[in-house]
Amino acid sequence: MKKDLLKNFLSSIDYDKILKPYEIETCIAWTNMLAECGIVDKKHVKKVVSMLKKMKNKELVYDEDIHFSVETTLEKLLGKKKVLAGIIRTARSRNDMVVSDERMYIKDEIKNIIGLIKNLVLKIVELAEKNIDVPMVGYTHFQPAQPVLFSHYILCFAWWLLRDIERLKDCYRRVDILVLGSAALAGTSFKIDRIKLAKKLGFKDVSYNSVDAVSDRDFIIELISCLSILSMHLSRIAEELIIYLNPAFDYVKLQKKLLSISSIMPQKENPDYLELVRGKTAKIYSNLIGILTLMKALPLSYNRDMQEDKIYLFDSVNVTKECLEVLTIIFSNMVVNKEKLEKDVEKFDYIFSTELANFVVKNFGVSYKQAYVKLKNILKYCKENKKSLKSLSFEEYKKFLGKNFSQKYYQKLLEIFDVRKLINSHDSTGGTSLNQVKLQIKKIKNICNQS
Repeated sequence: MKKDLLKNFLSSIDYDKILKPYEIETCIAWTNMLAECGIVDKKHVKKVVSMLKKMKNKELVYDEDIHFSVETTLEKLLGKKKVLAGIIRTARSRNDMVVSDERMYIKDEIKNIIGLIKNLVLKIVELAEKNIDVPMVGYTHFQPAQPVLFSHYILCFAWWLLRDIERLKDCYRRVDILVLGSAALAGTSFKIDRIKLAKKLGFKDVSYNSVDAVSDRDFIIELISCLSILSMHLSRIAEELIIYLNPAFDYVKLQKKLLSISSIMPQKENPDYLELVRGKTAKIYSNLIGILTLMKALPLSYNRDMQEDKIYLFDSVNVTKECLEVLTIIFSNMVVNKEKLEKDVEKFDYIFSTELANFVVKNFGVSYKQAYVKLKNILKYCKENKKSLKSLSFEEYKKFLGKNFSQKYYQKLLEIFDVRKLINSHDSTGGTSLNQVKLQIKKIKNICNQS
């Protein structure tokens, strides 16, 4: 029989050693609680706690998992009094210990991820402020649609990310539950004080069903679900920037250190960092499907299958943090090509069509559907005669808009092609006007400054 194979097959220490600080912290709090409740001798507890504190800065003697590794190391540090190490097992099981460690880890990482999201949001806002009144072509169906401010367009990213923060905060509420004291599945006959323990470990509440406490991983599934939505947003941001960097668009530029060269084509500068942000989304999605599949149809209560949950958890957290930091660096070093953005507005002047239809509705008392048809006919005429909307004469417009179309209306119509004036007319709440952009920047900053 291959002893090493069997031993390694059971072991999770290679990945759950990341839980070391949480395991030690829960052991200290638990042991002190046992003494306070009169379950174990305070003298013994003092010695055990002293060694646990020393362990924080020491390499562990690695065993099957983080729990046995801490206990084995504690025995070594206690020397002749190693029997005292067994105190930390009193009234609890690895089943509730691991969930406690995971919940503490997730609480910290949610805070870390929210901090990273806020950093990215503020860099997006900073770029928007630097280019606050630059017009660009807005797209729907990846086709030129209407003129908008570049700042308004990219602030869309900020709102995505702020909603991701809200989801993570909501997830945090359900993670912030102490399960320690549930033991294997039935609780314990020892007179422990879980409420006091929760306060010591910084948990808002305790679990109220010991079977539930050790048998479910919905709090991990929920976190990875939140990170999947976040990574989808990061992927879309990356894709948008990849498009903007394409020479056919040339809307933004990055320093060479944020681009990669081709191994065969000397002219190429590839947005590999952005492509990997986009690609790593697949890892988060895979982790979500993985843990859902892991938990599917498991009988109550704890099962060793759940040991694998940490693989999905740690990878999702680490990948998410990396992607957030990379995008923050990219936004910090991005230069906007204002001239090209404005040039494309002039080039695709049919993006003014919607406002021309609005003009017809406002001035000639027709329905929007009737105005839409008139503009479709004007655009058809422009295409057939290779003309732009802005270049059409008074007579040409009159042909489509009727006898009531006068020179006065023609002059008003031409004002629509003043792109900044047009954009600023879109001053409905949440619109693309400069005024509305300034308001949303203020609101975003206020949200980011909240705790």
